[in-house]
Amino acid sequence: RSELKWNPEENWLIQRWLVKKMLCSRILFVFILSDFISCRGFENDYQDAVNLNEVEIKKATFEQENADEFDKYKRKSIVGSDDRMRVKPESTQRLPFGAMVKVKISPSAGSCSGVLVGPRHVLSAAHCFHNGNELLAPRRSLNVGVLQSNQRFTWYRVRQVSLPRAWYGTTPMNPEIDYAILTLKRPHGRPYLRIKAFSMKNLQQFSAMHFACFPNDKRENSMWYSSCPVGWQPNSTTYRTVIMNTCDAAGGCSGAGVYVLNNRNQNRYVIGVLSGTVNSKAKNVMTRLTSKKVKEICRWIGRLAKSGCRTSGIQ
Repeated sequence: RSELKWNPEENWLIQRWLVKKMLCSRILFVFILSDFISCRGFENDYQDAVNLNEVEIKKATFEQENADEFDKYKRKSIVGSDDRMRVKPESTQRLPFGAMVKVKISPSAGSCSGVLVGPRHVLSAAHCFHNGNELLAPRRSLNVGVLQSNQRFTWYRVRQVSLPRAWYGTTPMNPEIDYAILTLKRPHGRPYLRIKAFSMKNLQQFSAMHFACFPNDKRENSMWYSSCPVGWQPNSTTYRTVIMNTCDAAGGCSGAGVYVLNNRNQNRYVIGVLSGTVNSKAKNVMTRLTSKKVKEICRWIGRLAKSGCRTSGIQ
């Protein structure tokens, strides 16, 4: 394992995680933190905890080959204890959280989350905007909110909604193609994340997957972070590019960009979109990006190197 490098800007989340574990064990520790001691991002802290505790993912069989088995986030999907952590306002201005956005659709359709993947582009879930037959709300009603340090949103109007061609006429909705790109009317001026296609085998090199979103069971202007071990592919001939996982989520989190962290170069890659949950089961569904999907997304946003569109081959 590579040597840990700590980041003082995010150590508050690590402290919260440690305190929770101490309370569960009924052990009281006193930490004396010097100003020169710093700690790296909570993503790596979680990965180390996964390795130390040898957390196993049970690869459950998934024999339901009907898209009705999947449901978008109308309810909470909490696996075990609720391990979601609120992101501090100052941390929302830096990557990876600086790229996470809220998408307002309409009063009836509610809201979703998304991730910035280009200077004017947001990756989100297709079912947030279209039910397979028609749009859930007119494009002019869509607004993308970027959270500022004062906990207020800056809103951006949407110029275009791009959906996979196979999505149209798909009922029930297919989680394999549950992704969309929103093109904004003006640049957002924020940092954004790179998209990348990984095979399921190569994703296993990462011990954790992460996302941040704006859940409906929390304050509207609060961002919440969730992380869990990299999930598994269903034992199904129908769904080959979705990943089941045990991350905690709730309504409003659909469309969140799921990313992994490369410990060697500290790069983060968006590898999928949070699609929904499995009916009556505490498991979430992520639409995994493949090389074909990445190429389609890159046609929509242009071949931007910083978006990962010049090297869109699968790994």
